[in-house]
Amino acid sequence: MHARWQALQLLQPVFELVNRAAPRAGFDHRRYDLPQLALRLIDFVVLNQASMEGSVSPGAIVDHLMLAARRMSPDDDNRPWAKVAKVVLNTLLNDGRPHEVFWREPAADGEQWSEAVAYRFQLLTLTEEVEGIAVKATDPAILVFLQALNTNLADQALALKIMVEIQMNSGEFDKALATAKQATRTAQGLSASLREKLDDTRRDIRSVDWAGEMPGWLENVLEKVGQQLDKDRQLRDLARRAGEDPAAAEVCRLIEETVARGQDVWVRLELYLQQAIPVFLAAQEVQRFQPRGLAAAIDLGEQVLAPILVADDPEFEMVAGILIAGVSPPRVTPQWGLDDLLKQLLREPTAREMRDPDVDDPGELGEEAHDSVPDDIAACATEILSAAAHTPVRLSGLLAAGREAADRVEQPVRLLDVLWGAALYVVVNTSELTADELPARPDLAAAVAALAAVDDDTMLVDPRFSGPDLLLATPAALDRIDAVSAGDLMGAE
Repeated sequence: MHARWQALQLLQPVFELVNRAAPRAGFDHRRYDLPQLALRLIDFVVLNQASMEGSVSPGAIVDHLMLAARRMSPDDDNRPWAKVAKVVLNTLLNDGRPHEVFWREPAADGEQWSEAVAYRFQLLTLTEEVEGIAVKATDPAILVFLQALNTNLADQALALKIMVEIQMNSGEFDKALATAKQATRTAQGLSASLREKLDDTRRDIRSVDWAGEMPGWLENVLEKVGQQLDKDRQLRDLARRAGEDPAAAEVCRLIEETVARGQDVWVRLELYLQQAIPVFLAAQEVQRFQPRGLAAAIDLGEQVLAPILVADDPEFEMVAGILIAGVSPPRVTPQWGLDDLLKQLLREPTAREMRDPDVDDPGELGEEAHDSVPDDIAACATEILSAAAHTPVRLSGLLAAGREAADRVEQPVRLLDVLWGAALYVVVNTSELTADELPARPDLAAAVAALAAVDDDTMLVDPRFSGPDLLLATPAALDRIDAVSAGDLMGAE
């Protein structure tokens, strides 16, 4: 009797919707079949919960119910379809609070009182998902969806499939199709129930009876999965054979499709069953270090702060010190775990990737490179250096010729610098000069390239420059000088 009483109480939110919420909602509720909308809401949530998505948003539910309400009363001039959908959803959600009813146990003979036992249930709950707020169906809602209370859902699904087989063998294909749909709904309800239990475990492991009911329930369902899949294959083969009759081909095709959808649900359910124990172990590992019982048992404001404010100063200081020490614990050095140390020691060495250096393109550097020697100075320096190609001359002679030609250029000092630099350039670059190393002016470049320099330990005497007084001439002229010097030495000997 208690189970049947619970079955009646699950309809209380529907009665509250019809008798209390709808009359005060501001629309003509008599134009709408509100109990049907409530069942459509539960069906929509359970079917989405059993699908691959696993959840449905409140906005999607409102859109679904609004479309159904519009079809119920398309001629309603006030167009309150969105309001109708929201009233149905809010009533079944009940602001997130459980519905509460009381089972009154009759008093025994001679007793003067009777015991009232509270029965609390929720049809829908709000959860936080990755995509946002989602609505989940609880076990009572799933039982309403299945029209079966306190029934082993796996056994019920198997019994329905046996009924499908009997009806098909009897030629009652329309009844077999309806029964196959009910079997598929049963599988979807079982899948949704399991997913709801796993989600509850992830949130709070204590909300699911893993110490008693849950392991046996999982084992029982897991044992039935193989039977369910075998029966699905048998029914699909039977539907294909029966579909060879042209008169029953269409309905047999629908039966096969319905059974195939149920078979997919059982395959996914098997995956959820395999994930159940890892989910439980992971939740236990995480939540056992986060005890929330103490936080739920203590009201900080009423039980701690309020008594402190009226306490004596010594007691106030003692309690305040304890609270401060608890809120601001001392800093400790981070502790490395063995696995973290091993990961650091055994990790693969990383090589720094070096990219090739950027090479400047001369064409992108702005103005083209050009000779910085003014034309008048270059012409005068060419003339002086060309004279050295005919007659050997020392650096002091070049500088003297430059001073004599000071009136021919705008920058006499710059002319001396060019002559000095040309002499040093010749003595430093002993190898054959390239085009890039020579001056930009062809005549000046030719004059410099024709010369060679010799340091014979003669020092330069000049007011501006110092160093060796180099002897500049063509290589052939220097060779003749060397030959003459060698002959003089031999004659002297």
